Amino acid sequence: MINNFALIIGSMKCGTTSLFRYLSEHPQISPCKQKEPNFFASDLNWEKGFDWYQKLWDFDPTKHLIALEGSTHYTKIPKFPNAAQRISTVKANFKFIFIMRNPLDRIESHYTHGFQANWQSIKQPIEDIENNHALEVSQYAMQIDEYYKNFSSENILLLNFEDLKLYPSSLLRRVCLFLGIDDSFPFSNIRSASNTSKGKIIDSPMWSSIKPIAQYFPWRFQQAIRRSIGKEVGEKIKLSDHQRDLVLKELHDDLCKLKRDYDVDISRWGIKF
Repeated sequence: MINNFALIIGSMKCGTTSLFRYLSEHPQISPCKQKEPNFFASDLNWEKGFDWYQKLWDFDPTKHLIALEGSTHYTKIPKFPNAAQRISTVKANFKFIFIMRNPLDRIESHYTHGFQANWQSIKQPIEDIENNHALEVSQYAMQIDEYYKNFSSENILLLNFEDLKLYPSSLLRRVCLFLGIDDSFPFSNIRSASNTSKGKIIDSPMWSSIKPIAQYFPWRFQQAIRRSIGKEVGEKIKLSDHQRDLVLKELHDDLCKLKRDYDVDISRWGIKF
């Protein structure tokens, strides 16, 4: 029975994979076999039960203090509306890590990834404001509201992608202190995080079948397999000045709430209201 979980709940395209990979090195952390199991967001996975979820870890209670996963679907309201409420019904201890970046940059990365992966068919769809998934994911205050309603603020850590990019060691120490694990652990292979889409790999459907086996091989070998069967991202989609103004207008109230209620310094993103 695993009692202590750390969930990187988002946001998508904000460095969650880099953060998960870094933290997985820590000897007191047991990383999930799947970075994104989406257990609490997926109706299909939720129906499999909590016992199924716990089997996604090779958890050793003699050395591990935390079971780590990182499902960005947990902050994709309204597309996946039930994650926070479902987590609150589980008799275990949860801590949540939510990392944000400039929403304009996040949306460009979101569109680039979607277009290259063929689930975004229109190259510049931002003109369609109503029910726009990319905009919804970028409403950070809306996404984290449900967690603050269901859990103590002491168990929620808000991070800025810029800090992961510029000061990864300091940010990781902050996360370790938040999780209550050894903050002096010397993480290796730390690079300044970059969420540049160009050159990244979009996984092919075949990767889902191969991944459970590939996870037992070294990281570089896994990436070589992904690259050989996947698709490399080309040029990044950029928003026009008009589209950027449109996005900021739509996000205005949410960004103000993020600053007012959650003390997030949005001026670091060059955004001032």
